[in-house]
Amino acid sequence: MDASVVRKTLELNPKLLRLLKDISNQTGLDLDSLVNLSLYELLRRLGYLAPQAKNIRPPEGADLLDDVEPAPPPIRRSGQASQAKNRGARARPAAKAKQDILYFQIDEEEYTPIRKKVFLLGRGSKCDFVLRHRGVSREHAVITRERGGWFIEDLNSANGVWLNGEQIGKHKLTGGDEINISNHVLRFTIRPG
Repeated sequence: MDASVVRKTLELNPKLLRLLKDISNQTGLDLDSLVNLSLYELLRRLGYLAPQAKNIRPPEGADLLDDVEPAPPPIRRSGQASQAKNRGARARPAAKAKQDILYFQIDEEEYTPIRKKVFLLGRGSKCDFVLRHRGVSREHAVITRERGGWFIEDLNSANGVWLNGEQIGKHKLTGGDEINISNHVLRFTIRPG
């Protein structure tokens, strides 16, 4: 919709214009963006639009599973296993590999470790970390530990999750990533466990 059409419509109803300006001041969005977002959300909820997930290609030459796949188990000959049993040797449990810990920083606050495999971000009180802003959905995004890596995924939020100016559906986090959720900037770093 053209911005001039929106302005003409708003000129007809000053109460609506005043209300939108109040919401614009509270959310930090300019008036045109707020109207576009509201129209998009209305059309989505009425079923006229169906958001499509955007596939993001990995960088050329990058194999995302390089550090994730476990090494194959050693090949044992049948004679070795029976000799170990005969000697009364007990198999030792494999040492637990130390896992890296993901830390995040919201805006300019201190870095906080994420120690859960599923970590929920949003405005709702049941979230693991609450982001208090009207532009944040109740359950906005989730950070998960999968296949030895950390991922952030948008939970079909109204305003999305952004990386380098592009909206993302799911993204593997690396140290130094800056993710935008509404007016918050999340910075991530990975440290050895």
